[in-house]
Amino acid sequence: MNTNLNNENKKAIRNCALALLLCVVAFVAANLLFKRSDPVQQFFDEQKTPDKKEILGLFQSKAQVATTEVQLRRMGIYDSETHLATINPSRWKLGRRACIMPVDITIKYGIDMRKMTDGDITLDTANVVVIKLPRPEVIDHHVDMRTDRREVVTMSGWLRDEVGEQTMQTIKNMVVNEVMADSALFSTLSAEIESNTRSLFRSLLMQMGLKPQFIR
Repeated sequence: MNTNLNNENKKAIRNCALALLLCVVAFVAANLLFKRSDPVQQFFDEQKTPDKKEILGLFQSKAQVATTEVQLRRMGIYDSETHLATINPSRWKLGRRACIMPVDITIKYGIDMRKMTDGDITLDTANVVVIKLPRPEVIDHHVDMRTDRREVVTMSGWLRDEVGEQTMQTIKNMVVNEVMADSALFSTLSAEIESNTRSLFRSLLMQMGLKPQFIR
């Protein structure tokens, strides 16, 4: 009698184990056949296309990368006879009193993103975004007005007055005017800044699922 009960118990245990195994196999098979999507990927799949304000915010938040700081040193000469200050050697003239001195200028040049508006951004249904960037320009400049007289070369005889501080400031102002009018310098800077800016934002916009096109 006990033997029969033991056999029945063993049989019941085997049946339960088999049923559990079949459940596990069925669960694995179902997961293989009906694989659940990755919730992270699903989030990105369902994420809406950025609007103009979000794109504009991206550009304005990265404003610093669209600018560069250039430090220049130009030599200025002043001739007291002609009252000429210039950085162009062909125009140098020696008169009764003259001096040559270095002028240090720092120029912040680039694209001022504060001038960009959502009207410069066009979106279409194919996720193509057309962008018109502001033109590069001088955003700010600074001139070191301190004068190290050890770097100033004067050409004055013993009967002539030394070049004064006011004259040195005049030299600096006129040199700065010539530098700021140097179209060749700013043309080179513009091409480099526009190219670097477009490359950077093209990469960022593509990561957002957009197809950027830059126009002038």
